[in-house]
Amino acid sequence: MGLMQKGYQTEPCENGMKALQTLENFKKKRVPLDCAIVDIRLPDIDGLKLLKVIKVNYPQLPVIIITGYGSDTVAEEARTADAYLEKPFTMEDLTKVLETMEGAGKEAPVIQAPPRESAAEEKSTSAYALVSIDGSADLVSIYRKFYFHQNVLYCDAIRGDYDLVLLLQAPAMDQIKDLVEKEIKTMGGVAEISLMGVDTPVFGENVVNIMGSVDRALGRDKGENVAASNQTARTRVSSYVMLEVEKEKMEAVYPSLYFNDQVVNCDYTDGKFNIVLLMKGTSFSEIEHVIQNRFKTLDGVLRIKEYPIITLFET
Repeated sequence: MGLMQKGYQTEPCENGMKALQTLENFKKKRVPLDCAIVDIRLPDIDGLKLLKVIKVNYPQLPVIIITGYGSDTVAEEARTADAYLEKPFTMEDLTKVLETMEGAGKEAPVIQAPPRESAAEEKSTSAYALVSIDGSADLVSIYRKFYFHQNVLYCDAIRGDYDLVLLLQAPAMDQIKDLVEKEIKTMGGVAEISLMGVDTPVFGENVVNIMGSVDRALGRDKGENVAASNQTARTRVSSYVMLEVEKEKMEAVYPSLYFNDQVVNCDYTDGKFNIVLLMKGTSFSEIEHVIQNRFKTLDGVLRIKEYPIITLFET
C-alpha cells in the first residue's frame, strides 16, 4: 500500500513459489519489471535462497532484501542483492533505494529447459510399503531379508504403529503389487502391509518446471537419487513424515514441504497418505519442532504421522 501511494505498480506475492510463478509469467508476457523486493522470512523458501534463484534465472532483475532479523552474517549472505534494508524502515527509505535501481525494461535471457529423457531410457515405478511385524517374530532377521532384496531400494526400521518402511522399485506398478502379494505378505512374521505408490503431482503448467529451476539454481539434486539422499540423511537422525493433505490445497502445500531445508526427499503418493517426507535433523526434537511449527500450520494439512528411523545394525 505504501508503494502504491508513492505511485508504484506492485504485484504482491504471499510466498516464494508465488513470486517465482509471477516472475515466470511476466517473462513469458515480456512485461519488464523494475525490481523484486524479497523478505528473508517466507512461509515456503528462505528469502536468501530465493535471492540466489532470482539471480541465476533472472540475472538482470535488481533485488532488494528486507529483514527484521538483521545481523552481520545475514548482511554478508545477502551481499549478492542490489540493496539491503533492515526493518523498521520508512517508505521514504525504500523509495530512495528504488530510485537508484537500474535495469527496468531489460529482458532476462531465456532459460533453457533441461533435456528430455530419451524414449529409450528405462522407466521404473516406486512405492512405499509400511510393514508391521508380529511381536513374536525376529525383526532383525526380517529386516536383513528385505534390506538385501533386489527390488528394495532401501529398508528402514522405524518407531510407531509400523516396524519397517520399504521403498520398492520395479518396471511397473503391477510388478510391485505382485511382489507384495507373493514375497512380502508371505514372509513369516509379516502381520500387515500398507502400499503407497509414488506418483508425480499434477500441478499448474509451470510449477514443476519452477521447482526444478530452484533445484538447479541451488545446486541440489533433491528427488534425483533417493538412495543417495537417504544415505545423506543417515549422517544425522532422520524420520519419515507422512501427511494427508486436501487435494485442492496440494499445489500450495507441496512446495512449502519440498523447499524446507530439513526435507531430504518429498514424494507424492497414493494410499493412506498422499505425501511422504524423509527428514533429517540434529535431533528428533528438532524435526518435531519443524513439524509442529511449519507443517501442521499449513492450510490443507489434515494429519501428520512421524516415524523416527532406528538403527538395527551398521552397514
